[in-house]
Amino acid sequence: MEPYVQTETYDLENGGSLVFERDLYLVSEKLERPPPQFHGVRIHNTPAGEQQWMITADLKGSSEPPISERILFSFKAYSWVDGLAHALQEGLARVCGQNIAALRGSRFAHFARHDTMGEPMALSSHPVLKIHATRQGSLRLQRAKNVATITRLREKIRTLEVTVRTQQDQIQEMEEDGEDIQGGDDFLSDDNDFEDDEFTDEEDYEFLEAAEDGIIPIDVDEDNEE
Repeated sequence: MEPYVQTETYDLENGGSLVFERDLYLVSEKLERPPPQFHGVRIHNTPAGEQQWMITADLKGSSEPPISERILFSFKAYSWVDGLAHALQEGLARVCGQNIAALRGSRFAHFARHDTMGEPMALSSHPVLKIHATRQGSLRLQRAKNVATITRLREKIRTLEVTVRTQQDQIQEMEEDGEDIQGGDDFLSDDNDFEDDEFTDEEDYEFLEAAEDGIIPIDVDEDNEE
């Protein structure tokens, strides 16, 4: 009895929502290439006894002018899902790298990372990513300036707090020593500046009647003024 061999097949013509799938399908359609196909075979006889998959990507070329070369590559993966995701990414990079001239000016030109043999290619300038990188650099610089300003202000606040505490301690010591903080010519007074007249009693003011507004009128004797 022959051993059971597990296989998988994925055709972009049937549609799906895997990562890189839609971009690969759209660029193949733009280049008038057939939808790519992917195959997977589970390998049982690995030396370490681990389960592996042999993934094969078949990206057929266009049969109509301009004729494009078929792209075919294989690799090993630890699972069918992981291998398929990597095959979709690699297939997109190779198709865009093979047709970089035809894709120039479109967003697919920036997916060109590998040639048809899988060799790395020089990265083309991406205007959007360049602007993003410039803005990120400006944001990092502004953030560093803000941090430096906040640190400087916090240090200044700490210095001022120490100065205020020192002055408060000095004022308290001077008050305890009986020094006049306000100065001899100051018109301001505190509660201690008022002293009751020991020769004046409350009944001395009972003859005075307050007016409606609460003000007590005092008549001045003209003879006394003379």
